[in-house]
Amino acid sequence: MIFSAPLGPGHVARQHVCRAGEQLLWATYRQTFYYAVDGLDKLGAPSKSLLTRGLSAVGRGAGDLALTFVAGGGDSGDDKAPEADHLVFGPSGDSLAVRLLSRFEAGRRSNRLWALTSTRLVIAHRVVAPPPEPEPEPEPKSLLGKAIGLGKDIGKMLQVDFRMKFGEHVEGEPVAVPKYEVTMEIPRAQIASVESGPTLRVVLVDGSGFELLVPPPVSTQDKIVAKELTKFWLRRGENLVLGLPPVFGYVGGVVGGSLHVPWQPVSEMPPLSLDKLRWPLPAPPSPQDWIDDPTLGYWVEGAGASSMAVQFADHFAFSRGNGRLAVSDQRVAVVYPTHLFEAKPSSVFTTFAEIPSSAVRLEPVHVGASLPFASVVRLSFADGSRLDIRQP
Repeated sequence: MIFSAPLGPGHVARQHVCRAGEQLLWATYRQTFYYAVDGLDKLGAPSKSLLTRGLSAVGRGAGDLALTFVAGGGDSGDDKAPEADHLVFGPSGDSLAVRLLSRFEAGRRSNRLWALTSTRLVIAHRVVAPPPEPEPEPEPKSLLGKAIGLGKDIGKMLQVDFRMKFGEHVEGEPVAVPKYEVTMEIPRAQIASVESGPTLRVVLVDGSGFELLVPPPVSTQDKIVAKELTKFWLRRGENLVLGLPPVFGYVGGVVGGSLHVPWQPVSEMPPLSLDKLRWPLPAPPSPQDWIDDPTLGYWVEGAGASSMAVQFADHFAFSRGNGRLAVSDQRVAVVYPTHLFEAKPSSVFTTFAEIPSSAVRLEPVHVGASLPFASVVRLSFADGSRLDIRQP
């Protein structure tokens, strides 16, 4: 978990962009774009370069240019230009996509939110409050005034905020939803297609459009964790299916029809002594966008507190990353390092909430509406309950 990560674009778009009854299909943060348009250089100025001539006019090929623009290359030869995360393509400078994005400056970093809904494509910009005005310099004081001023300075020192900071997030405070305002919107009637592949292409009715460079999610088995579980947890004849490293974060979910963010364990927990929790609190909950909250590591859904998924979720909510998931071809369990309970541990791992592997289905799934789509490990239990675990 990276508590300093910004709140994901899906969560933000649902709060500040979507209208009542509007379905959010995807949302993404974008910063820098260039042009891949016949007759224009990458910054949108007229050009006679043959680099992009003919490519966009036939409605394909902009993706082949992506690596050139990502590297900051192109007509200008400026190796220090910021990398692109989206492109504008089209057959000419009069293309619809070019006209729409002409209000923005190509090649410059600027935080924007793109969101595709059931009715429109929206581009929004972040609204940042201006910094406070600096206090005026004090006038010369008498000895008494200086003494009073010194007392005030000491008082300020005693009021120093010792809470931990995680980027924009603060220990003990909810993750704030940043404010975005709509800058531009394109009705669905002007969108011919949205094409997924190595990149995401939004093609407008005149053949021009936008190419969004979306890196694929990468998830790999942690070799150290797999080695430790194989050596110290597996029984003879067992094979390891999955072992997750620690996932630090709260558990959220819907249990018994009620929303709980964060979830508090209800079953008896191991005798584990934990220090004061110094994490930020979760953002205002948006269940379908839980993966966008950097403080949430798990999401549970069950009919009640006795659900199998809730029994696992209790351990993850209680242990703050000390308990982790272990799956073999015979059983599924939460394992803790034994040294947390014993000064002279007799084993490396201690197992809790163990159930047969036949009682749960394990699968990787993508959740949320943010691009790139986030992958989680989903445990679907025989009693109909479910637990999603963020991929570290």
